Parts: sequence; C-alpha cells; structure tokens
Amino acid sequence: MKPLVYYCRWQGATLRLRGRDDTAVWGALVFISENGDETTQPFHFNLHTRQLTLTHPTGNHLLQLDDMGVVVKEEK
Repeated sequence: MKPLVYYCRWQGATLRLRGRDDTAVWGALVFISENGDETTQPFHFNLHTRQLTLTHPTGNHLLQLDDMGVVVKEEK
C-alpha cells in the first residue's frame, strides 16, 4: 500500500478507505481546495500489481505506479 500513500502525498490527496482484502484496497481520494471545498475521486488499488484505477463518469482511468507512487504508465 506504500505506493498508494506516496501517490496521495504527491497529489495532495487524503485516503478515505472503504474496504480491503488480500489483493486490493478501495475507497476515495479526497482533495480539499483552498476555499475548503471537498471533492472525492473513487479508486481501486491492486496491492500486487500496483495498478490504481480511478473511476470517472466517462470511464475508468488506469495508472501504473512504481514503488515510490510515481505514475509510470497511464491508460484511459
């Protein structure tokens, strides 16, 4: 889960976990704007492959993270 925590740190997001099993964690990334507005981004993170799936109304956005939470591959 360390890459996900680092990714959130780089993006300025807070994790709000909704569930976890042996292979993944899921929930929402929470972003707070300067005026205090909160936006959430649903996600699913595969612990074994380090693949982060962000859910958008138009479809899923897949990010492959390295050990330090840096995006190394992106698919829309």
